Amino acid sequence: MTSPHRSGPDTAIATGAETETPADASPADAADTAAPADAAAAASGGPLDGVTVVDLSSAVMGPYATQLLGEFGADVIRVEPLRDVARHSPANIGRSPGMAPLHLQVNRNKRSIAIDLKDPAGREDLLALLADAHVLVTNMRAGALERLGLGYAEIAARLPHLIYAHAQGFAADSSRGDRPAYDEVIQASSGLVGLQNRAAGSMQFVPTLIADKTAALYLLSGVLAALYHQQRTGEGQQLTLAMADAMIAVNLVEHLAGELFVPPAGDVGNPLSLSDTHAAMRTADGGAVAAVPYTNEGVRTLLKGAGLDDAAADPAWDSPVIDREVFTAGVEKVLANSTNRTTAEWEEYLTAHDVPHARVVDIADLPEDPYVREVELIKEREHPTEGTIRVVESPLHFSATPVGFRRHAERAGQSTAEVLAAARADR
Repeated sequence: MTSPHRSGPDTAIATGAETETPADASPADAADTAAPADAAAAASGGPLDGVTVVDLSSAVMGPYATQLLGEFGADVIRVEPLRDVARHSPANIGRSPGMAPLHLQVNRNKRSIAIDLKDPAGREDLLALLADAHVLVTNMRAGALERLGLGYAEIAARLPHLIYAHAQGFAADSSRGDRPAYDEVIQASSGLVGLQNRAAGSMQFVPTLIADKTAALYLLSGVLAALYHQQRTGEGQQLTLAMADAMIAVNLVEHLAGELFVPPAGDVGNPLSLSDTHAAMRTADGGAVAAVPYTNEGVRTLLKGAGLDDAAADPAWDSPVIDREVFTAGVEKVLANSTNRTTAEWEEYLTAHDVPHARVVDIADLPEDPYVREVELIKEREHPTEGTIRVVESPLHFSATPVGFRRHAERAGQSTAEVLAAARADR
C-alpha cells in the first residue's frame, strides 16, 4: 500500500477527549497490550499491511468496522471519545473500570490515544496523524463535525489523499440528520420491529445489535473499495453511510416482495419468514432442531420424520408449486409432532435424508460447542490487565495474507506517547 503524503499545511481541528488512564502512558505499556499476536497474522502483516486508519468513532458501528480493518492488518489509531458507552457495556461486568466486554471485543487490534482536540496543540496532533493516514473513520453527527472544523470540505482541502468515511444514524442531509440514534432506533425506523410485529405480534427488538453490526460491515466494504481506488489513483474521497439506509436495504432484499413491481404484484413481506410456523422443531429430550422446509418435498420429508406417513402421502407434496395455506398446514403438523424423536434421532434422520439442519444452541454454550471448538473460533488469551479472556477469531481465512488477532483492546489513551512521538517527529 502506497504511503500517504502531506498535501497541505497543518491546520487546527477541534473536539475533546478524556482518559481513564494517563494520556502519557508509555510505549512499553502499549507493547505489552500488543502481544501475543497470531504468528501467521504477524508474519504476513495481513492484506492491509501498511494502511493507517484514524478511528474517531464510538459505541459499536464505527469501532466494529475499524476493529475488522485492524484484523486485516491496518494500523488503527483510535482517538478516544469523551465517554464511550462500549467501555462500560454491559454495565457492572468486567474486572477493571472502562474495560467492559463490549470494549474488549470491538476495540482490539487498535492503539488508543487521548488528545484534547479543543486545545490548539491537540488539533495539530490530529492533523499530523491524518496527514500520514489513509483513512479517517467517524460516526459523529455531521453538524458536530463541521462545528469542530472536522467537516469533509475542510479536511479534503488540506489532505486530498485521505478517505473520509463518515457514518451516522440517519443521512446527514435529511430532516433526521441531527438526530442521535442507537441500534434499537434503527431497528424501528428500518421496518425490523414491524417485521417482528407481523410475524409474532411482538414489538420486542431483535436481541442483538443487528443494525450496528450490519452497518459496520457496509462501512467496512465501502472503506475497502475506497482504498482500492486510492491505491490506483492516489485520490481520497468522502464515503458516507446512514445506519437507517443500510438496514432498510438489508430488510428489503426479500421483504420488498410483491411491492418490487409497479403496480404491486403482491403483498410486501416474505411469507415464509413471517409465518408463525417459521420455527425450530422441539424434540423429545427438551432440545430443538432447525430444519426449515423451502419446498413441498421438504415438507414431505419432515412429515415422514415426524411419523406422519399418511399426511406425507398427500399428492399435494408432488407439486413444485407451493400453495401457501397447504404448505403452512403441513409445517404445523410437523411442529405439533416433532417431539416424537429426540434431538439425536432427528439429526440422524435429517443427515440420512440430506436435509440442511442444526440443533438449536444456547448462546451460553457456544464456547464449548463441538463445532466452535473444532474450527477454533473462540480462543483464550491473556490480556495484560484483564487476565484470561475469550477472543472470537476472524471467520475469514486468507491463504497468502492471514488475518487475525494482533493486539488486545487498550486502556484509554494507552498509546498516546508512542503514537504522538512518531507523528510529531514527522512534522
